[in-house]
Amino acid sequence: MDGLSRTTLGRARRAPIEVRVRNVLERLLARFPWSLQVEDWSGQTYRLGGNEPHWSGEELRVTFNTPEAGTRVLAYDGMGLLEKFVKGEVDLEGNLYVLSQIGKYARMNTQMLRALPRLLASSLFQNQARSRLNVRSHYDIPQEALDVYLDRAYLSYSCGIHDKPRKLDRADALRKGNGENDDWDSLEKSQWRKFQDAIDFIAPAATDSLLDVGCGYGGQLAVGLERHEFSRYVGWTHSRNQVQKGSALLARYDSDRWELREGDYRADDSIYDHITSTGMISHVGPRGLVPYVRNIRKRIKQGGRYLHHSLMRPSNRIPLDFSVGPAFNKRYVWPGFHWFTLGRHVRALETNGFRVLGAWNLSEHYAKTTMAWHERMMQGADKMRRLLGEPTFRAWQIYLAGSTSGFQNNGCEVHRLYCEAV
Repeated sequence: MDGLSRTTLGRARRAPIEVRVRNVLERLLARFPWSLQVEDWSGQTYRLGGNEPHWSGEELRVTFNTPEAGTRVLAYDGMGLLEKFVKGEVDLEGNLYVLSQIGKYARMNTQMLRALPRLLASSLFQNQARSRLNVRSHYDIPQEALDVYLDRAYLSYSCGIHDKPRKLDRADALRKGNGENDDWDSLEKSQWRKFQDAIDFIAPAATDSLLDVGCGYGGQLAVGLERHEFSRYVGWTHSRNQVQKGSALLARYDSDRWELREGDYRADDSIYDHITSTGMISHVGPRGLVPYVRNIRKRIKQGGRYLHHSLMRPSNRIPLDFSVGPAFNKRYVWPGFHWFTLGRHVRALETNGFRVLGAWNLSEHYAKTTMAWHERMMQGADKMRRLLGEPTFRAWQIYLAGSTSGFQNNGCEVHRLYCEAV
């Protein structure tokens, strides 16, 4: 290295942290398509990125409140930056939907060596005790907080099926609907369409029994009970909140035809004519997919129909836990979750007693669903802060806004597999 280069390098290393942070961000985000406004602890303000329009109509505003937060940029530590946001050392406002795209350009990492001991603890099967703990840690936050952003018709906590999934509109997302008869693409109508799609596929006979694994608040049961003459629908969930609230939702139907049970579906040895499972499969753990499918097959009659609806990961070489978003969500939002590729799901089903009749990639639908959740949550931000506290509320912002972008850009997927027991 010549003398001039050594001198330049030495000056760069002696430059104030805020100068080095700006230099790094300007270099890494030179080709970022959307606008970011940055302010740091020294008072300097500057813009990064381009001027490409975004459907939200806003730019992302980032404020580094401490030099320690700035050092996470210098370390290319995306996970560390998000943790600084949770702790209040970084503020993020405006267009959080582009946040998950920064990693594509900045190539920040998760500091995985520090995270390995924690992640290994969730790398086995999800036994009944661990499953109960993981589900309750998320779903049994105050019910009033979930009421802020879930649809008001069914309180469904999974992907809806929208009329126009690619049209993201804040006004439509915030407008509260009732379900089936809404004359716009409401969150409530999308959840009704999802549940009706399952019942249409199963087409139960009057004498048939149905099981819903991971039933949430009973929305699937409610839509089925509205107009179909099957004999009985049983739902299982680990969440006490969901059993209590769901029982109130189902109270208008004949109690002889439905039951919500708190606990693990594996405690139920009954054989059902048909089974539905919407979103629960993410909780089975990295080694739990095949055992889960086998458990479902034990509980369904031959020829019975099974709806297998799950979050999935795209097929790539990067381990799930080495991605910033999933690693963050495992720590702050969804302990114990795991996603498999579509190929892994199909193989598990076809080698363990099921025939896959069809599949539907609903990723763009889930992008719109999580957008609606995020917009409703932000509209009720004061209430969310009061109920959850500031750190948890901040983690939920990352989770919901990041999910919207992830589903739009192949960071995560959701598929609906229509199966028959053979």
